Amino acid sequence: MIASALRPRFIRLTCIFLVTAVLGGCGFHLKDGSGIPNELRNLTLVSSKYSDLTRLIKRELRYNQINLVEPKITSMESLTTETDDASDVMGEDSTQTRTTAMDPALLNSQTPILRIMSESTGKRTVSLYSDATAAEYELSYVIKIEVRLPEQEPQYFTIALQRDQLNNSQEALARSRESELLIRELREAAAQQVVRTLSQVIIEPKTIGDSSNEIELNTELNKEFEAN
Repeated sequence: MIASALRPRFIRLTCIFLVTAVLGGCGFHLKDGSGIPNELRNLTLVSSKYSDLTRLIKRELRYNQINLVEPKITSMESLTTETDDASDVMGEDSTQTRTTAMDPALLNSQTPILRIMSESTGKRTVSLYSDATAAEYELSYVIKIEVRLPEQEPQYFTIALQRDQLNNSQEALARSRESELLIRELREAAAQQVVRTLSQVIIEPKTIGDSSNEIELNTELNKEFEAN
């Protein structure tokens, strides 16, 4: 009788666990944009136009109700400049970096700017077999971002993520495919972290307007004093 009474509860807990596992596996995550300052609700994104990272960051920004503002420049082609310091196929203990330049026309923008300065992927050996061949690798993914607000100094942030990968020398193709999947996973996690980083941006109080108001108030008081 006790077992029959506990059975519905067990089934309910099992269903909750399965739903949670499915949502986690498909990349579902709760919206967490409440900590982002209102000053950053409108952003201009400066990044590689056609990269997977740009697509993921745009998706996360829109998901967190951040409006993407197109930059007011004469040529969209001059917005980004991409350079790679390594080939597309990473060798052992290698690093590949893509950088994005800032268009000078955006330096005086009145809209806050989020620039993905660089995107780096790397791999290094962390353990060896007895025959001195690599047994385990560490895949790293690092992006550096810049946030610019009007009349403030730019603020810089670094997001660094790592994943471990076992090396099977007899299945090179499978290992290469696994590396691609791990990098994709790291890229998606980094895109989510970019949005969370916006909550760390320091918004300096605007003192110029307050100072002007104070000067005007003092001037009016002096005039009244002289009139009396």
